[in-house]
Amino acid sequence: MDDRKPALVAPGERYVAGKRLGTGRRYAGTRYAGTRYAGTRYAGKRYAGKRYAAFISYSRSARGHFAPAVQHGLQQFARPWYRRRALEVFRDATGLAVTSELWPSIRDNLDRSAWLIVLASPESARSRWVGREIEWWIEVKGPRTIMIVVTDGACAWDEAAGDFDHDASTAVHPALHGVFPSEPRYLDMTWAREDVQLTLRNASFRSAIAELAAPLHGVPKDELEGEDVRAQRRRVRVITGTVVAMAVLLVLSAVATVVAVRQRDLAESRARDALSRRAGVVSENIGDSDIGVSRLLAVAGWRIGETSDARHALLTALAAPARGEFGGGGQIERAALSPDGRVLATAGGNATVHLWDLATRRRLDPLLTGHVGVVSGVAYSPDGRMLATAGDDGAVKLWDTTTRRQVGRSLIGHKGAVYGLAFGPGGRVLASAGVDGTIRRWNVVNGGPIGVPVVNPTPVYDVAFATDGRTLAAGGDDKVVRLWDAVTGRRVGRPLSGHTGTVMRVAFSPDGRTLAGAADDGTVRLWDTTTRRPRGEPLTGHRDGTIWGVAFSPDGRTLASAGIDGTIRLWDVTTGRPLGDPLMGHVGQTTSVAFSPDGRTLASTDKAGDIRLWDVEVHRRLAQPLVGHRARIRTVAFSPDGRVLATAGDDMTIRLWDPATRRAIGTALTGHGWTVHALAFNPDGRTLASGGSDGTIRLWDLAGRRQSGPPLAEGLSTVLKLAFSPDGRTLAAVDGDSLLLYDVRTRREIGRLRAGRVFGLVFGTRLLAAAGEDGAIRFWDPATRRPLGGPVVTHSRYVHDLASSPDGRIVAAAGADGAITLWDALTHRQMGRPLSGHSGQVLRVAFSPDGGTLASTGTDGTVRFWDLATLRQVGPPMTGHGDTPLAVAFSPDGELLATVGGNGVASPARQEPVGWYGTIPEGVPDGVVFLWGSVPTADPVTRLCAMAGRDLTQAEWDLYLGDWPREPIC
Repeated sequence: MDDRKPALVAPGERYVAGKRLGTGRRYAGTRYAGTRYAGTRYAGKRYAGKRYAAFISYSRSARGHFAPAVQHGLQQFARPWYRRRALEVFRDATGLAVTSELWPSIRDNLDRSAWLIVLASPESARSRWVGREIEWWIEVKGPRTIMIVVTDGACAWDEAAGDFDHDASTAVHPALHGVFPSEPRYLDMTWAREDVQLTLRNASFRSAIAELAAPLHGVPKDELEGEDVRAQRRRVRVITGTVVAMAVLLVLSAVATVVAVRQRDLAESRARDALSRRAGVVSENIGDSDIGVSRLLAVAGWRIGETSDARHALLTALAAPARGEFGGGGQIERAALSPDGRVLATAGGNATVHLWDLATRRRLDPLLTGHVGVVSGVAYSPDGRMLATAGDDGAVKLWDTTTRRQVGRSLIGHKGAVYGLAFGPGGRVLASAGVDGTIRRWNVVNGGPIGVPVVNPTPVYDVAFATDGRTLAAGGDDKVVRLWDAVTGRRVGRPLSGHTGTVMRVAFSPDGRTLAGAADDGTVRLWDTTTRRPRGEPLTGHRDGTIWGVAFSPDGRTLASAGIDGTIRLWDVTTGRPLGDPLMGHVGQTTSVAFSPDGRTLASTDKAGDIRLWDVEVHRRLAQPLVGHRARIRTVAFSPDGRVLATAGDDMTIRLWDPATRRAIGTALTGHGWTVHALAFNPDGRTLASGGSDGTIRLWDLAGRRQSGPPLAEGLSTVLKLAFSPDGRTLAAVDGDSLLLYDVRTRREIGRLRAGRVFGLVFGTRLLAAAGEDGAIRFWDPATRRPLGGPVVTHSRYVHDLASSPDGRIVAAAGADGAITLWDALTHRQMGRPLSGHSGQVLRVAFSPDGGTLASTGTDGTVRFWDLATLRQVGPPMTGHGDTPLAVAFSPDGELLATVGGNGVASPARQEPVGWYGTIPEGVPDGVVFLWGSVPTADPVTRLCAMAGRDLTQAEWDLYLGDWPREPIC
């Protein structure tokens, strides 16, 4: 018998013949020296599949490079030169595949491992996953095959208690307490702080790895170290022989080396392109579930390789709605948004409070539990460091939002359910209200009550502090809102009346001048807090029943309400009018609403457990279109500086708008005797040209907002298109079968070209083109007015519109056959495949100012964006026009897209959460202009990184991009 023992042997464990370990338990036939672990039995059960010498249990929040270094060290220590690894060691980041069932996968790999190596640290001591792994191991295999490696913190044994010292052992997980019969030996590696220390080239690290590897190989540490030395010598001999052989073959392999380098570069390029495409595809696939990671993966794909798939993923991520629906935490009764707008706390019928990261739309662990029954109240302190919850059990609890642990004892005093919670402005006072009709004030610092309870005549369902902290408002069963002195607890003035039902919610505006009350009579009422008089009429619009939620926007201009009818409504606080149609999408009763700190996003919840985020700015914009025309609008154009938007149509007027304020500039320009079909700004921005069914072309002085002299042309049939030359000296006009050219200075016709019936026109420095009824494009030299070749047939049916890229190199044609074709302006050859997506005829096309995006409209009632680099559609189509958007135009900065048209009345809107696009409110008449946010193609990487606000974590990189070396993304 060999008396030598390997390092790190459990107490009382026997070592027999250098091959078997145990205390009466034999691991018969087990081989630890290689990758073969066949025959291993645990508790009489044979486990199939890959075997592991060890399973590394660690916390991801601890020092990130330690676990990979230990795994690599064990795999490489004493490795024969002809083998890839000395041992198979499991670590989740390298051994787990993507799976919907995480714990069963971990448990299966624990089954197939011989030893459990616990990397002990304060972080792992708090990890529930480390705890589950330890508890499973002890239950199935016992503690004797557990090795402890202390990476941080302390590990101390209490001889008197026969266990780890609970206070001093900060690195020991609770699952290891009371497990070992005597003090186990552990490996202290707290000295390894730097990355340079975590390598086998470091003598101390090499010795520590040898101490860990000895039990796994089943040999003493000194023999294993000797074997490692011998293995290194063998590797040196092999390398030396190889060097000699290579020296002989060096000359012969020179050419082959060059070829190999080229093949390597080609292989690496192909690998990068493949990974780039993969990242792009994954980015688009997870866009609905995790928009933050989707954006970062799109950037990663572009950084790895600038493929067409990666570019499309970038633009798709930019165009994807930043809002959406998520949830699944059970019934939601109340919700509160953290002051920084990053976390939403929801409470409901499962006695649990869930915290949600709004950037990733993921639920944060751990959950806040401890109440009995429904959690009916939740509120954040002003600094966001504390969260208060209350429920049917009458208890009020305070939670530290960083540690997510309860602070102090529960606040007890209410006799029944507590529904209302509110922190004072300073965060030191908390008010609670319940069905017992009392309002209690609590000292948040010491958890004690402040003064005597305020007694309300009836149950109280909500309470709110005024912004100065001096007044408390409370609503309840007595159908009034009562005001109380927050310091003395005395009633202030007479109750605010008007509701005919129970007041369910109260809220002060940010400036404290307005108080809102929502009741089960289906109305919201506003009062002036100074005069205590109603402000306007009640806000009515919810179809029926109780209004469960009410909230002011940060600027106090907008009020949001959530009702039992499942809708969210936005109100203009000043006028008391609704802002557009209700936001619909919740299946059940909506229970709460909350604005983000910047006021751009609104969060809402319902009793079904769903959470929705809404783009408030888009809804405001769509709720306030540019209204002024009395009939259908036919054409729209931006001035060169983007400060003026011109529109015209069937009411024979031209209207000018300020896109920034969305207000009309002066009165309408009149003079045409029939429909105005065409508008064009002179490049100098001083003159606007118009033409229409009355057969005239008119020029307008924008400074004076009046017609500049007599009509440029009269007696024509119908002027459908107008276009200025880039220098502004010539104006081209389409009149029936003719293309007319006018000298703007002399106001004389200088050319007439026969082109058939024309619908589309472009006028560039080197190009004049027209297309129409015969589906062909005709090109002329604008200087000589001579044809540049013959007609180019583009579509089987009409060409409804033409557009030229800003650099004049590309011409886009909108076809009645439902396709868009792109043409090289110099060679007159088609570029790539047609753009297909519209389900009807394509009517209008327009290039973005940077030339990277094309917008199109069609008879299917949609507006679509196309990326010209990939020839693919970007984002979902914009819908909402009653029938057909008849005109489309980009603003000069590319940030806005103006659309006009329709069939008289817009179709009922499907009001859903929206991002950069939206839906038009129900019942909006024709004769309005909508301004949309366009797809921002300029510098998409910078934009997406700014939206994400972070980089991919190592875990996210490993999960989605595998073993590819991590690169900086943002």
